[in-house]
Amino acid sequence: MGERLSNTAIEQLRDALHAVGTPDFFEAYKTFFRARIAFGTFLMLRFDADQTPLLLDHWIEPGKLIGRPLEDYMESSYGFDPFYLHRGLPKGGGVFRLADIAPDRFFSSEYYLQYYRGTGLCDEVGLLAPLQDGGVAHLSLSKRDSQGPFRRSELRDLKSYAPLLLELLAQHCNAVAPAPANQPAIARPPLSDAIRGYAGDRLNIGLTVREAQIAGLVLQGHSNASAAKLLSIATETSKVHRRNLYRKLVISSQRELFGVFKHLL
Repeated sequence: MGERLSNTAIEQLRDALHAVGTPDFFEAYKTFFRARIAFGTFLMLRFDADQTPLLLDHWIEPGKLIGRPLEDYMESSYGFDPFYLHRGLPKGGGVFRLADIAPDRFFSSEYYLQYYRGTGLCDEVGLLAPLQDGGVAHLSLSKRDSQGPFRRSELRDLKSYAPLLLELLAQHCNAVAPAPANQPAIARPPLSDAIRGYAGDRLNIGLTVREAQIAGLVLQGHSNASAAKLLSIATETSKVHRRNLYRKLVISSQRELFGVFKHLL
């Protein structure tokens, strides 16, 4: 993949352009990627704030992943996905590697270890394209363990085509995936609300709003400092809330915290 488009690349992009808004787009779009990058999953989704993702189409290499990762993701674990949670996209969207947008403790989180690495995946790249009605189109490519992480050359070449690929993705999703206001959508309460509600209703433990927020951010892979920045509080204040949270739950680690609330995934 150089700066000058080959005849094959031009034909593949033309096919994808002609297929925008039709059932043929996904396969045409995947063909362009497949000719240049090896991957184990290829997923196309629409994200809307506080809504369950809308799965537009998908391909998963048969028999290569462990468990039922797509089902688990769509049912609940999407709420821990850094791509789903990413905010502040540039106007035209962008191409991101998981490591570029994940929280600072994400790769030691129980979600990553159990729900991500546990499936046999080792790396992910995502295209995120803003939609005209406020949603975000997401194209996810993942590598399996046996394939190894994305190579620098693959990432460089993918980013060189990013403007075209993002525009195609946005045009297709604008055409086939209307905003939730025009179709049924399942709202999901904020993770902190679910944590606080479960602690009070089932465990008879009263968590403060801040303690529940800290719990959710820790589970998503944030350190005390990162959580404090998101909540606009001091790092020492974040540490105090975390200590109080652990004391009330009678736990001492992020792993135990995950054990208490993992059913909320």
